[in-house]
Formats: sequence, structure tokens, C-alpha cells
Amino acid sequence: MIKGRSVPFEIPNVNHGIVVVKGLLHIREAEIVLEFDQRDGFTQIFKSDLKEVALSYSDLESVKLEKKLFRTRIIILANSMKILKDIPGADQGKVVLKVKRKDRKAAEEAISKAALMLSEQKLRDLDDTD
Repeated sequence: MIKGRSVPFEIPNVNHGIVVVKGLLHIREAEIVLEFDQRDGFTQIFKSDLKEVALSYSDLESVKLEKKLFRTRIIILANSMKILKDIPGADQGKVVLKVKRKDRKAAEEAISKAALMLSEQKLRDLDDTD
């Protein structure tokens, strides 16, 4: 198992801002795990139980970190829309996780590890087709 900090994230504007999703992203050797809950967009009161979704690297097309001056986002692109069906705010096989500025360094490290794991998985997949 890979040791590292969890990365807090938010998926804002789910259902036109009525719901906010908050959670933690964990990078593991075989998968990326998202654990999250849904909250009312206005009062931040919990609206759902804690959920956990494991995304196998073999089901992912890409994982990247987008850094701009005033925002940091993790973008996960799956091979199929079905892979992300249990994640609120996912659209057309893509989910965007907003990361706060104070967690940018942890996000950089986590996504660097995830990108390496994803590359290794793609190499294994290529070897299996030979």
C-alpha cells in the first residue's frame, strides 16, 4: 500500500448548487478511492451517508492536476461513463474535484503517484495484449 496524505476535495454545484459533495481522495497501489458525503448547499447539513467509490487504474483513461492562479482541480477521466456513475457531479465519464489552496501540495504528490500507477497499469495492459 502506498503511504501518503489523503487529499480533501469538494465537488461544488451538484444539482445546480443545491448539493455540495465533500470528501477525501486516497491513492492506493491498485486503485484511487474517493470517500465522500453529500451536503445541503446552503446549510452544509449532511444529506447522505458516507460513500466510498474505488476506481481501478485499469478503468481510467487519465488522472491529472490542473493548477491555475486561483484554483486547483483534480480531473479524473474514465474509460466508460459507468465507472463514475456513483459519483455525484460526474459527467460523461469525467469528474472534477476542487482542491483548496492549502491542500495543493498534497494534491500534487497524490496525483503524481496516481499518474505513475496509471502508466504502469497501461504498460501491463499492453504486455497482456502481446
